[in-house]
Amino acid sequence: MKTQPAPQVRQIEATDPIATAQRYDYADAFELRLPEPDPHRPEAWVRAGMDSTPKWAERIVGLLGMRRAPAESADRIGGLRVVESGPEMIHLETSLPLMRVVLVGRRTEPTRRTFTTVLHFRRPVLARIVWAVVGIGHRRVARKLITSKISND
Repeated sequence: MKTQPAPQVRQIEATDPIATAQRYDYADAFELRLPEPDPHRPEAWVRAGMDSTPKWAERIVGLLGMRRAPAESADRIGGLRVVESGPEMIHLETSLPLMRVVLVGRRTEPTRRTFTTVLHFRRPVLARIVWAVVGIGHRRVARKLITSKISND
Protein backbone atom coordinates (compact mmCIF):
# COMPACT_ATOMS: atom_id res chain seq x y z
CA MET A 1 0.00 0.00 0.00
CA LYS A 2 1.40 3.39 -1.01
CA THR A 3 1.17 6.15 1.57
CA GLN A 4 0.71 9.81 0.76
CA PRO A 5 3.62 12.04 1.76
CA ALA A 6 2.89 14.58 4.47
CA PRO A 7 1.82 17.94 3.02
CA GLN A 8 4.74 20.31 2.64
CA VAL A 9 4.25 23.68 4.26
CA ARG A 10 6.82 26.36 3.67
CA GLN A 11 7.19 29.80 5.17
CA ILE A 12 6.98 32.52 2.52
CA GLU A 13 7.22 36.30 2.44
CA ALA A 14 4.10 38.02 3.78
CA THR A 15 2.71 39.90 0.77
CA ASP A 16 -1.05 39.49 1.18
CA PRO A 17 -2.60 42.82 0.12
CA ILE A 18 -5.16 42.87 2.93
CA ALA A 19 -2.80 41.85 5.72
CA THR A 20 0.03 44.14 4.66
CA ALA A 21 -2.08 47.15 3.59
CA GLN A 22 -0.99 49.12 6.67
CA ARG A 23 2.31 49.42 8.49
CA TYR A 24 2.82 46.43 10.78
CA ASP A 25 5.24 45.27 13.45
CA TYR A 26 5.37 41.56 12.65
CA ALA A 27 4.24 39.39 9.74
CA ASP A 28 4.56 35.78 8.68
CA ALA A 29 2.97 33.71 5.95
CA PHE A 30 2.81 30.03 5.11
CA GLU A 31 2.03 28.24 1.87
CA LEU A 32 0.71 24.73 1.27
CA ARG A 33 0.76 23.10 -2.17
CA LEU A 34 -1.93 20.42 -2.48
CA PRO A 35 -1.74 17.33 -4.71
CA GLU A 36 -5.21 18.08 -6.16
CA PRO A 37 -7.58 21.06 -6.31
CA ASP A 38 -9.19 22.05 -3.02
CA PRO A 39 -12.97 22.47 -3.44
CA HIS A 40 -13.36 24.15 -0.02
CA ARG A 41 -13.53 27.84 0.77
CA PRO A 42 -10.70 29.13 2.96
CA GLU A 43 -13.22 29.64 5.77
CA ALA A 44 -13.76 25.86 5.94
CA TRP A 45 -10.09 24.97 6.43
CA VAL A 46 -9.48 27.90 8.80
CA ARG A 47 -12.47 26.84 10.95
CA ALA A 48 -11.28 23.21 10.90
CA GLY A 49 -7.78 24.34 11.88
CA MET A 50 -9.02 26.56 14.69
CA ASP A 51 -11.22 23.72 15.98
CA SER A 52 -8.18 21.44 16.17
CA THR A 53 -5.91 23.98 17.87
CA PRO A 54 -4.08 22.29 20.76
CA LYS A 55 -5.28 23.14 24.27
CA TRP A 56 -1.83 24.54 25.19
CA ALA A 57 -2.13 27.07 22.35
CA GLU A 58 -5.64 28.08 23.44
CA ARG A 59 -4.34 28.68 26.98
CA ILE A 60 -1.51 30.89 25.73
CA VAL A 61 -3.83 32.89 23.49
CA GLY A 62 -6.17 33.24 26.48
CA LEU A 63 -3.32 34.73 28.52
CA LEU A 64 -2.86 37.31 25.75
CA GLY A 65 -6.51 38.31 26.18
CA MET A 66 -8.29 36.42 23.42
CA ARG A 67 -11.27 34.41 24.55
CA ARG A 68 -12.98 31.78 22.44
CA ALA A 69 -16.60 32.71 21.73
CA PRO A 70 -19.05 30.52 23.70
CA ALA A 71 -20.59 29.33 20.42
CA GLU A 72 -19.32 29.45 16.87
CA SER A 73 -21.20 31.79 14.56
CA ALA A 74 -20.99 33.07 11.01
CA ASP A 75 -19.28 36.27 12.19
CA ARG A 76 -16.74 34.71 14.61
CA ILE A 77 -14.15 31.94 14.56
CA GLY A 78 -12.81 31.28 18.02
CA GLY A 79 -11.96 34.70 19.43
CA LEU A 80 -11.60 36.31 16.00
CA ARG A 81 -14.10 38.47 14.13
CA VAL A 82 -14.76 37.52 10.50
CA VAL A 83 -14.23 40.76 8.58
CA GLU A 84 -14.81 39.19 5.16
CA SER A 85 -15.23 35.70 3.79
CA GLY A 86 -15.55 34.63 0.18
CA PRO A 87 -14.76 31.73 -2.12
CA GLU A 88 -11.04 32.56 -2.29
CA MET A 89 -10.28 34.41 0.97
CA ILE A 90 -11.12 34.84 4.64
CA HIS A 91 -10.04 37.90 6.64
CA LEU A 92 -10.10 37.72 10.46
CA GLU A 93 -9.17 40.29 13.10
CA THR A 94 -9.06 40.72 16.85
CA SER A 95 -7.80 43.36 19.27
CA LEU A 96 -5.81 42.29 22.31
CA PRO A 97 -4.28 44.47 25.03
CA LEU A 98 -0.78 44.16 23.49
CA MET A 99 -1.62 43.98 19.79
CA ARG A 100 -4.13 43.96 16.98
CA VAL A 101 -4.08 40.70 15.01
CA VAL A 102 -4.95 40.31 11.31
CA LEU A 103 -5.17 36.84 9.75
CA VAL A 104 -5.84 36.11 6.08
CA GLY A 105 -6.39 32.66 4.60
CA ARG A 106 -6.40 32.39 0.80
CA ARG A 107 -6.78 29.90 -1.98
CA THR A 108 -4.37 31.59 -4.37
CA GLU A 109 -4.62 28.77 -6.92
CA PRO A 110 -6.83 25.65 -6.93
CA THR A 111 -3.94 23.66 -5.39
CA ARG A 112 -2.37 26.37 -3.22
CA ARG A 113 -3.34 27.76 0.20
CA THR A 114 -1.69 30.65 2.03
CA PHE A 115 -2.14 31.79 5.61
CA THR A 116 -0.81 35.19 6.68
CA THR A 117 -0.55 36.69 10.16
CA VAL A 118 0.15 40.37 10.77
CA LEU A 119 0.53 42.02 14.18
CA HIS A 120 0.22 45.70 15.05
CA PHE A 121 1.80 46.22 18.48
CA ARG A 122 0.03 48.55 20.93
CA ARG A 123 2.82 48.32 23.53
CA PRO A 124 5.83 47.64 21.31
CA VAL A 125 8.51 46.81 23.89
CA LEU A 126 6.36 44.42 25.92
CA ALA A 127 4.70 42.96 22.80
CA ARG A 128 8.09 42.16 21.20
CA ILE A 129 9.25 40.37 24.36
CA VAL A 130 6.03 38.35 24.60
CA TRP A 131 6.00 37.57 20.87
CA ALA A 132 9.60 36.34 20.97
CA VAL A 133 8.26 33.41 23.01
CA VAL A 134 4.65 33.10 21.83
CA GLY A 135 5.62 33.40 18.16
CA ILE A 136 7.41 30.06 18.29
CA GLY A 137 4.15 28.29 19.16
CA HIS A 138 2.17 30.43 16.73
CA ARG A 139 4.34 29.36 13.78
CA ARG A 140 3.94 25.71 14.76
CA VAL A 141 0.14 26.05 15.01
CA ALA A 142 -0.09 28.06 11.76
CA ARG A 143 1.73 25.27 9.90
CA LYS A 144 -0.83 22.76 11.19
CA LEU A 145 -3.81 25.05 10.58
CA ILE A 146 -3.04 25.46 6.88
CA THR A 147 -3.02 21.67 6.43
CA SER A 148 -6.47 21.19 8.00
CA LYS A 149 -8.67 18.58 6.48
CA ILE A 150 -12.37 19.37 6.21
CA SER A 151 -14.82 16.77 7.45
CA ASN A 152 -17.56 16.01 4.94
CA ASP A 153 -20.19 14.73 7.37
